[in-house]
Amino acid sequence: MVEQVRPLPYRLVLVNGESTGSFVTRLAARHHQPVSHLLATVGEGRSAADIDPWQSELYLNAAARQRLVVLAGRPVAQLTQALASLRDEHLLPDGSDAAAYKWPWRPHSGFLVRGCALCAARRGVLDPVWLIRPDPWHICVRHRRFHDNSLEGGADFIDLSPGPHVLRAELRRLELVKRLGPVGRLLVADAFAVLAHPAMRLPRLGGSRTAPLRLLPSAVDIAWRMARLERLRLDGRLVHDDYRRWRAETGRALGRQLGGVLEQWSELHVPLQLPPLPVTRAVRSPLGPYRQPGFPHRAVPEMASVDKLTCATWDVLAREQERPYG
Repeated sequence: MVEQVRPLPYRLVLVNGESTGSFVTRLAARHHQPVSHLLATVGEGRSAADIDPWQSELYLNAAARQRLVVLAGRPVAQLTQALASLRDEHLLPDGSDAAAYKWPWRPHSGFLVRGCALCAARRGVLDPVWLIRPDPWHICVRHRRFHDNSLEGGADFIDLSPGPHVLRAELRRLELVKRLGPVGRLLVADAFAVLAHPAMRLPRLGGSRTAPLRLLPSAVDIAWRMARLERLRLDGRLVHDDYRRWRAETGRALGRQLGGVLEQWSELHVPLQLPPLPVTRAVRSPLGPYRQPGFPHRAVPEMASVDKLTCATWDVLAREQERPYG
């Protein structure tokens, strides 16, 4: 392996959320190199034969990441901001000081989803871009496109222009996650789990490409309603009357059947014993300040999908598939 690493002549435009494998594939193509040749400069490792960036993710250890930083001619902070799999929590363990990489058959976590070609083109990127996402789909609100990791063939995306309600739901989901951070992600996962309850008789995620589109508007509406209860719980201000009022209100608004499933969900979220918050604290939004998850939820890994995040015991995914679109 080459000891002295020098920057390659051309810098690539960075795409937020891109997988490391997709970036390295583009970097090699820009310099008219086989990917295997570029990887030999990055480090020592093994990869599946004829691997493609839409099949799996490329993982590096810290030493190999530093070599890629030099090759790409970008500060490490810029690369790790754009390429999630290069962040510290996703690095391969260091067995020695040797630079090493691994390109397995499947990602260790997350899903590879086709990036929006129009978003990439706006930045001058004309090659296919693959994103690494916690869930097997991604909605580009700007261009009204739904992308997923389906390998069934056909169109690379689904045009959402005829479905403005789905776009509105995605905007509301993004707003909830912006306000509540990890808690927002957990509530969206719990909302999908509520819709997957056997009593609802709805399609589960992974049953078809369009299942997320059908479920998302209801899931986001439910998640916002959950947030009202969870705000009180995480503030340590939840009492029995709050449960009763919330259950009655959601039952009237969403129907008896869904209200009954939400009651089961609320029983999993018992009141927390927390010290009272200062009376003078500033509240910047109706949902209150940022909070970390509380029992029954734990940490929220960056690439954990909805089925891994929810506290509900019923299946979020279609039974016949281990993960959506496998």
